[in-house]
Amino acid sequence: MKSDDTKKETLQFKVTDQERKLIERCASDEGTTVSKYVRGAVLMSMVMDGKAEAIKIVAKEVGEKAFAVVRQKLTRPVQEGR
Repeated sequence: MKSDDTKKETLQFKVTDQERKLIERCASDEGTTVSKYVRGAVLMSMVMDGKAEAIKIVAKEVGEKAFAVVRQKLTRPVQEGR
């Protein structure tokens, strides 16, 4: 049920060495990539500012992840022979 939201665009921005290290450490602590971490942080900032388009994007992603978890839980007993 994945839509065609292939990420093809690139944004670049400058950070200090200290900011880069902090961003990399935080991404690593969350077990994700710097790209996903920064994208999520920016989108959540927009959500907190009440930007409707950001709310739609985040809600869609959360919905897709929730659906995947439910689907996995529903199929797991079948795969385990229960």
